[in-house]
Amino acid sequence: MKYLVRAIKYFFYFSILCSLIIGALVFIGAVEGNIDTIFRGGWMAVLKMALLFAGVAAIYPKIGFITRDAVTAKPWKESREEFISLMKERNYELESENDQTATFRYRGMAGRISRMLEDRITVSTSADGIVLLEGLRKDVLRLCMAIENRFRPEE
Repeated sequence: MKYLVRAIKYFFYFSILCSLIIGALVFIGAVEGNIDTIFRGGWMAVLKMALLFAGVAAIYPKIGFITRDAVTAKPWKESREEFISLMKERNYELESENDQTATFRYRGMAGRISRMLEDRITVSTSADGIVLLEGLRKDVLRLCMAIENRFRPEE
């Protein structure tokens, strides 16, 4: 269900973004305000673009969101406060927490909107010092690198 909601969200995101660009072009006078003159094929071209947006939106949640593990030297219970401090430095605040998982949300409405309100990072912990991060690909990769740099085991 989460996948479907994300796909629908991204379809509307791409459609609104395209509409804003076309609206800006009409507003500045670069093109006429008639769909038949803006696009070769008129409304049929708009339908083709909508199908393209639907195809990309159907695939994007699969490649845009990942789960990745980060190795730490200490278990979660020992490094919890320092971990939360690291997330605060990266503009994430603790949303909820239980024994095995913690969820963080991005602070700041502009950042949240730019992520289509898909800014939640879920951190699953294990006793052996491995944390599993789930969320938007670019954020998870950045956070994994930061976690491994800060909590790297001594070699």
